[in-house]
Amino acid sequence: MTADKPGELDVDYELTRLLRRSRARGLRLAAQLDESLDLTSYLLLMAIYDQGDGVRGADLAESFGVHKSTISRSISTLERLGFVERVADPDDGRAQLLMPTTEATKTIDGIRARGHGWLAEILAEWSNADRAAFASGLARFNDAAEDNPHS
Repeated sequence: MTADKPGELDVDYELTRLLRRSRARGLRLAAQLDESLDLTSYLLLMAIYDQGDGVRGADLAESFGVHKSTISRSISTLERLGFVERVADPDDGRAQLLMPTTEATKTIDGIRARGHGWLAEILAEWSNADRAAFASGLARFNDAAEDNPHS
């Protein structure tokens, strides 16, 4: 970027680079799980996995900012592929929670371990202070973006 442009444009440019790389990486990781898995279903599976103790489909729809029917189609795909199962909600007997299957959890654990190794390799030359500042800045950005979801 040039010096006559505001710094926000530099941030936007770097975020765009990161998002392109993240999308391509997500597609590669989705294919490791199943060649037919699309990026949206992969990201949904990761969100279900990250919840740990189960999540309602309606809550996923809200967090993804999409209609429940969109989430429902992806959940059906994930169930058909054996990645997700429904379990009774212990707090509400009428509701169901989505959980990753045992097999999906093992596979995702492996994918995450390889990803952590990749990050460790990239950040190997960074000081502990630089890594901490980067993580803190990302967390601060993500928190602010979640509090202000309008584009």
